[in-house]
Amino acid sequence: SSDESSKLADSAAAFKENYPMAYSSKRKGKTYFGALSFRTKMTATFPVLAYGALRYFKTGYMKKFYTDDYPRASLSILSTFLIISTLLDLAWDPTLAALTDGTRTVCGRDYGRRKPFLFVASFIVCLFYCLAFAPPVSLSANAQRDSEIWYIENGNSGEKAPIFNSIAAAVWFGIFHILVKVVADATQDIPHGALLVELTPDGKERTNVWSWMEFWGCIGILSGMSLPLLGESNCASSAETGCYEYLFIALGLGLLFMVSNLHLCWHVKERPTKNLVDEAEGFVPSIVGCLSNYPFFILLLSDVVEGFGANLPLLVLPYVVDWIVGKEAAEDFVGSVGMLTALGAGVHMLVRVPMNFFWRWAAGRFGKYRTYMAYELLYGCHMFLFLFVSKGTALLGVILCGTWGMAYAGHWLLYDLVSDVADYDELLTGQRREGQLTMARELVPKICEIPADALPFLLMGYYGYNPDLLEQNESVKWVIKGSISVLPGTAGLLGTFALCFFTLRKKDQHEKIIRGLQRHQAGLVTTDPLTGLRLPPIKREAGAVEFEGSTIGRDQVILLDHFFASEVSWAHHSGDLGKLKVKPVIFLVLSLLLGIPGFWFTLEGWASLSEGHSSIAPVGIILIGFAAIGFLFSLARLRQALRAPRIISKKDLEVMVAIHQSRGRIPGGIKALDEDQAPQPTTKVALPETTSVAANVVEKPTIHVPVTESEGPKSTKASL
Repeated sequence: SSDESSKLADSAAAFKENYPMAYSSKRKGKTYFGALSFRTKMTATFPVLAYGALRYFKTGYMKKFYTDDYPRASLSILSTFLIISTLLDLAWDPTLAALTDGTRTVCGRDYGRRKPFLFVASFIVCLFYCLAFAPPVSLSANAQRDSEIWYIENGNSGEKAPIFNSIAAAVWFGIFHILVKVVADATQDIPHGALLVELTPDGKERTNVWSWMEFWGCIGILSGMSLPLLGESNCASSAETGCYEYLFIALGLGLLFMVSNLHLCWHVKERPTKNLVDEAEGFVPSIVGCLSNYPFFILLLSDVVEGFGANLPLLVLPYVVDWIVGKEAAEDFVGSVGMLTALGAGVHMLVRVPMNFFWRWAAGRFGKYRTYMAYELLYGCHMFLFLFVSKGTALLGVILCGTWGMAYAGHWLLYDLVSDVADYDELLTGQRREGQLTMARELVPKICEIPADALPFLLMGYYGYNPDLLEQNESVKWVIKGSISVLPGTAGLLGTFALCFFTLRKKDQHEKIIRGLQRHQAGLVTTDPLTGLRLPPIKREAGAVEFEGSTIGRDQVILLDHFFASEVSWAHHSGDLGKLKVKPVIFLVLSLLLGIPGFWFTLEGWASLSEGHSSIAPVGIILIGFAAIGFLFSLARLRQALRAPRIISKKDLEVMVAIHQSRGRIPGGIKALDEDQAPQPTTKVALPETTSVAANVVEKPTIHVPVTESEGPKSTKASL
């Protein structure tokens, strides 16, 4: 109809307004919307260079600087802060993601949802990284003075007092490690990743953007590996000389990051916030919403390879060189164990830079899904080749580091797929939640890296690892080889298997999603391109939700968003809102039970951890952290379940169940016909009088059932 055409034309214009950096262009003779200028791509991704250099500089050098140079930090306290910071990060990231998704104005002006956070990150990243590399000399000097006083008071003389570890320096490390990892990194990572998602709706341009981000990231890591060598003589193991070089390197990289990030904030424009829903989700609804998106959930499962595959092989690479290849082979090949380790890591990164463009070409030629699946399979199979590394095979080890870089260069394709899933998420929910999806994408590797990084070293200690020996026993060697081969390889193969269930596979599916978003924006019904279900729009205003003529209030929406579709459906079909309490109570109890062995492991291994020996305490701290997060998550859901009988009516449940059915989360959705692409009349079907679940109030709820001429009354009855 002419009315529908007018609505779609207005919707298309409004849709383009949501991507102010994109413009129309031609590709293979066809006009498309979503092209980005080269300047925009460079401006949006270049900050990753300095930022990646800072992160790798800190990861690779700061811990050794604190333990071996003038800070002389207590290793046990330092290790405890490393674990605590990761657990705090897991709790803070969802909150920050909800904040950046929900930001509308700052001081009454529309600066966008991401740029206010990126503006702040420009300064705090530089500040916190610099201070992390500048612990006051007095912290370690006081510890040494206390050591000398204690040494003399106990009747010792004639020899220099031993160097005591500084608890104060370790606390300085812990404070700024938390400020860097939990505050600064999150303030940059989540908004920046979300900003890259919403630069353009065009799938191919998104692939180019993420490819450039990977390119600058690899250059940054190479810089972070090489620049610190300039100050290694004074900052590695020479406490008496002091260290200023690391601070100046951090300052230089921090200033480069600050300038490039501020230029991004000035040049890049975001979508007008007036086109967005004005309600932000909390911590629990954020997690529930992300896990309810089926394609995104499958990507999270496949992302296990990121947690087990990214960090662990690089962490154990020095041990592979030292104890598997052997010191003699390393010295014969390049001069030292350290040089061979650096050569392997350097070859890995150097190969990743050009191979990044190969994976970009493959994604354009064969599609993102097929290319990413090929990456997962290739990576998983390749890592098992490290099992062939043995004593004297230095050249083979370097070659495998290079081929490892060839495979791992495609890991950024996950980010590209998540960008398309963000559009599908908007089609289902009516909300733009790039920040929450970006957060959840990074949350899985963070969860995986805790046991992946800690357990292999605990096993090495359990089987008798001793750095003073000339040769490690076979059990320790197999732990080292398994950590660089079997564990990440298995994770890659499991990720490949998970991708078999991914449903957003083709380019035309994403194009239909974009058209569906425009139809929803025009208030028209569309078809879910992944499930084939009829998909009416969800209208949100001031927190309330309207769905096919029925409305759920703001408080009711917030409460029901704390629960998964199956839980809402169970409460609705049983007529008992008490069912909402069942799973939260179960997981609350399981979280408490998980904390019991956590406390026992921590207490049992604390003495060994304090002495710097191998300890089971980190495992205990990990369990306690997971137990605490699970407890808080379940407690928030239980609190809402206890409120439900007072504010939730049967009509609210019916409408929410209908929404979940239309989104394919529970059975009962209506399969769409060709006619469903056009606006459809609805008929109100009155039900017999029912009693509200919330109170003894008689009401007559109505359900809006779609009717098409081809279906007639029989279809209406079946749908009801």
